[in-house]
Amino acid sequence: MAATEEVGAGGGSSPRVSVVIPTLDASRSLSVQKLRDALTRQTFQDFELILVEGVKPQGRAINTGVARSRGGIILIMDDDSALSNDRTVELLVSALESDATIGMAGAAEVIGPSDNRFQRMAARQFPRRHVEPPSEIVDSDYAQHPCCALPRDVFLGIGGEREDIVRGLDPWLRQAIRDAGYRVVLVPGATVHHPMPPSLRALCRTFYRNGSGSAFAQRFRPDMIYETSEHMTEFTPKRPFAYRVVRFPLRLLWALVTLKWLRLIAYTCYGVGYAVRYAKLVLSGEKDAETAASR
Repeated sequence: MAATEEVGAGGGSSPRVSVVIPTLDASRSLSVQKLRDALTRQTFQDFELILVEGVKPQGRAINTGVARSRGGIILIMDDDSALSNDRTVELLVSALESDATIGMAGAAEVIGPSDNRFQRMAARQFPRRHVEPPSEIVDSDYAQHPCCALPRDVFLGIGGEREDIVRGLDPWLRQAIRDAGYRVVLVPGATVHHPMPPSLRALCRTFYRNGSGSAFAQRFRPDMIYETSEHMTEFTPKRPFAYRVVRFPLRLLWALVTLKWLRLIAYTCYGVGYAVRYAKLVLSGEKDAETAASR
């Protein structure tokens, strides 16, 4: 479906910011409406809101929204993101406008007030989902799609989002921006809530799907696989496949030793999803990504 547009309370004919939200279902658990309401409470209001419905994959949906946008800054958000800090948009915009070396400004992910007990426990076991906001602007791998802002010229300069990958969009975008000579940062005070799956079953399903998607990427687009760091200020763009194979059981062991049971279960589901999908791809003999993806 085509993108729909709304102008924020302070928006004019040429808004400074375009908020782009891809969604497969705009009524998803009322999260989109809640996000709209939260945006109207932001201290920064010179924006337009562009909701892109029913477009897959995520990269294509974002590009569709940006093509319809007019703002000099593109603010990307997931449809289930939540803003409990009314200054987040203001802080991200200020960071970009005050430092031309920043190509991507992100908000730290924090536990939300509406999270259930399971979600709170799960978030604390995954570093990226429970972040202590930095006290100053810091180069970080924790800037990601749930809430990140990019100057339009930077976004267009790297060719926009990749539309040919279904897994690993965040790490690719960060590295593309760094390769273009810009910084990827977290902004102090800017926070976003991106909920963990609400139950153990949902967590297992999510990580199984992620593992399956990673297997597909390894089989057909290994050049598009980038690291996802578990440390706020440490990141390495690429690791050899052999390194990642050896590291995986070590991560399982560390989760066991540190009694992070949800992390252990999630990673196990990821591994099973990866193994099952990769085996199917090998046995099918498919050599074309488009054909394999349609099966």
